Amino acid sequence: MAILIILILCNVLLAIIFKYFDKYKVDNLHAIIINYATAVIVAGIVLQTSPVPPDLFSKPWFPYSLLLSLLFITGFNIMAHSFQKAGVAITAIVAKMSLIISAGFAIVYYSEVLNLPKGIGIISAIIAIILVNLPSNTDELDLSKNKYLWLPITTMIMSGIIEIILLMVELEGKLGADGILFTSSSFFLAGIFGLIFASYRMITQGSRFTKQDLVGGIILGIPNFFTIYLLVLLLTKGWDGSVLFPINSVGMLALTVIVSILLFGEKIDLKKALGLVFSIIAIVLISSS
Repeated sequence: MAILIILILCNVLLAIIFKYFDKYKVDNLHAIIINYATAVIVAGIVLQTSPVPPDLFSKPWFPYSLLLSLLFITGFNIMAHSFQKAGVAITAIVAKMSLIISAGFAIVYYSEVLNLPKGIGIISAIIAIILVNLPSNTDELDLSKNKYLWLPITTMIMSGIIEIILLMVELEGKLGADGILFTSSSFFLAGIFGLIFASYRMITQGSRFTKQDLVGGIILGIPNFFTIYLLVLLLTKGWDGSVLFPINSVGMLALTVIVSILLFGEKIDLKKALGLVFSIIAIVLISSS
C-alpha cells in the first residue's frame, strides 16, 4: 500500500508541475523530451548500471517497450491538442475514463474477479471523475457542437492501451526482473521519437529549446519515471489491473483536488465535494474487493 501511495503522490506532483508550465512559458514538447532523458538518468542512478541494455532489441519485452514509447510521445501531443481544441472539461472527463478500458480488459481477457463491491467501486470512480471535472458552464460539454470530440476519445483510448500494455508485459511473463530496464528503455525510445518531432518543428517553425524547457523537463522527469516504474512494480507484486488502475486514477483525482485547494486556493463547490466522497467510496470498495 505504501508503494501505491507514493505512486499516487508522484502522479499528483506531475499535475502540479504541469500547472506551472504555462506560467513560466515552458514548451510542452521540449520539456517532455528533457523529461524522458531525466527519467533514463534516474533509472541509471537506481540501477547503478546502464539503464538501456546493450541487447535491447533481443529482449522479450522490446516490442512492448517500442509500442509504449510511441504511445507516450504521440499520446502526450494528442492530449495537449485536446485540451486546446476540445476543452479542458471534456478532455479531463473523457481521458480519465481509460480506467474502463484497462479494468475491463483485465476482467474480460485475464478473468480477474468482478464482484459487487468492485463493480460499485468502478461506477463510483466514474461518477467521481465526472463530478470533479464537471464545469459550471455546461455549454462546454455540448458534444453536438464539439467537432474535436475525437481528440479526448483518442486520448482515452491511448491511455487505456498504455495501461493494458503494462498489464500484459507482466502477466505474459516478459519482464522477469527487468522492471526498471523496461521502464527506462521505454522512456529512452520515447525521447528519440520526441527528438525527431522536435527537429521537424525546429525546421518548419523555428522553435528552440530554452532554459525554462530544460529546468521544467528535469523537474518533471523524476516523478514521471516513478509513475510508470511503480505501476509496473505493483503489477509484478500481484496487484490485479482491475483494482490497481481504478484506484490509481481516482486516488490521483482526489488528491489533486485537495492539493489544488491547499496550494492554489481553488474553491470547492458541491459537485467537487460529492466527487471527493464518491472517490473515497470507490477506493474503499475496490481495495476491499
